[in-house]
This record gives sequence, structure tokens and C-alpha cells, in this order.
Amino acid sequence: MNTITYLAIATYITIILSLIWARFRFFSTQATEITLWVRLYDPVVAIQILTSLYLFYIAPESTALASSVWLAALLTSLCLFWWAILTARNLDFAFSKNVGKLLTSGPYAIVRHPFYTSYILIWASTTILFNSVFLWITLFYLLTFYLMSARDEEKVILSSEHSKEYFEYRQRVGMFIPRITKWKS
Repeated sequence: MNTITYLAIATYITIILSLIWARFRFFSTQATEITLWVRLYDPVVAIQILTSLYLFYIAPESTALASSVWLAALLTSLCLFWWAILTARNLDFAFSKNVGKLLTSGPYAIVRHPFYTSYILIWASTTILFNSVFLWITLFYLLTFYLMSARDEEKVILSSEHSKEYFEYRQRVGMFIPRITKWKS
């Protein structure tokens, strides 16, 4: 294994530890109803993580060529995740019916859902790298979960006193992918 491969796996493990920390120490939710769809999230993420670690363990040489691209995606995801953590202190998160203040600065000036974007980068890059059926199935679930969660969160905001401001913000900033047309002007 080369140095980049070691850096990629170290970054992946750092991301996993960051996600676990955030799951139990950072994110607060005052969900009124936890559905089966929501209850499946943690086990699906665990399957994604354990499968990718296992695949890396049994065939580390297969990741050597793609390690640079994987490392870049992981580092981007990790930086976006921690930037969002530092920007979003004291906010209500997924499944909350409370709308605090709106964040439109930091990573929120680039995408409306930087946490979901960082997760998508992790899971998509890992799935593409290892190309496993289990990873593709979990990726499909996770992408659907993030899209549905983001839409539900936005419905709550659009029915709050922040609706006009959020509607304008939504016109300028992409959900998970930055709007490049903004950069052209």
C-alpha cells in the first residue's frame, strides 16, 4: 500500500469517528414521530461502514489506483462536515418541527444542506471505489433518506415566519450541489 492509501483510510476512520461523535454529542432533535424509515438509518450507515472497511481489508491493493480521488472526496467531505459543525451550533436538526434562526453563511452559502452533502460525498465515493452490491443498496437508501429529510426540513421552514427569506435563499443556493450560475454573475 502506498502513502495515499494509508492517508485515505486514516481519513475515512476520522470521518467515522466524527460522525459517531456528532450523532451522540452534537445533533439535537425534538422529533415528534420516529418512523421505521428513520430507525433504519443508523443500521444502514453501519452496514455501509462495515462493508467498506471489510472490502478495504480483503483487497487493499484494489484501492491503490483510486486512492487519490477517494482521499480528495473524503477530505472535502470531512472539511465540509466540520465547517458545518462550527457554523451550525445550537440549531435544531432533522425531524424537528422547531425553526430557529436561518443560517445562510459559511457552508450554508454554498449548499442548503452541507451535512447531507458531506455524507453523500463519503458514501458515494466509497461505493464507487469498492463497487459492492451491499454498498450500492445502502447508497440508494441513504440518498433517498437525505433527499426526503431535506424536503421535510424545508417544508417546516417554509411554513414558518422565515418562509419568505428561505424561499429567496432557496432560489440562490442549491440543495446538495452548489449553483454554478451564482458564481458566473
